Amino acid sequence: MRLVACITFAWGLGAGGCGPAANNSPAAVDLATEQETVVLEVDHKTRWRDLRLEGTTDLPDGAVVTYILTHALSSELPPSDWPAQNLIADGTAVVQTGRYWAQFNTTYWPPGKVDIQVQFPVAPQPDIVRARYGEFGERLAGQNVRSLGASNVVSTEHSFDWTR
Repeated sequence: MRLVACITFAWGLGAGGCGPAANNSPAAVDLATEQETVVLEVDHKTRWRDLRLEGTTDLPDGAVVTYILTHALSSELPPSDWPAQNLIADGTAVVQTGRYWAQFNTTYWPPGKVDIQVQFPVAPQPDIVRARYGEFGERLAGQNVRSLGASNVVSTEHSFDWTR
């Protein structure tokens, strides 16, 4: 049995090659074509007049997510009639230990529906994130991926009723 294992091992070395010309290992090939799924979740917390957008993800530390927060009144009235100037807010948040967040002052907000949309990788990303997911998200896969122009983005949404 031991002789068979040694012969099989030696045959594997001979068949696979071990010189510098054998640089087409599966790891080198898969890195360029591997598809990645991303978990991206968003929720909110409120405390008096503060609204905190909070999310969890399996993205690496340093990845940047883009968010847009929209109060329903922003589509019903012209901006000159808004009771507060921040009924639409957008920005970016950096992932740290699987979490990201942003905070908003909601003073003068009337009751109404609020929508939050979070996307990845619209914002400029660190080199390590671009290497893993592609410059334009070309290595992203999954049900939460959609095309946005020439890019693929992971997108998630959350809606709730603002009552304060």
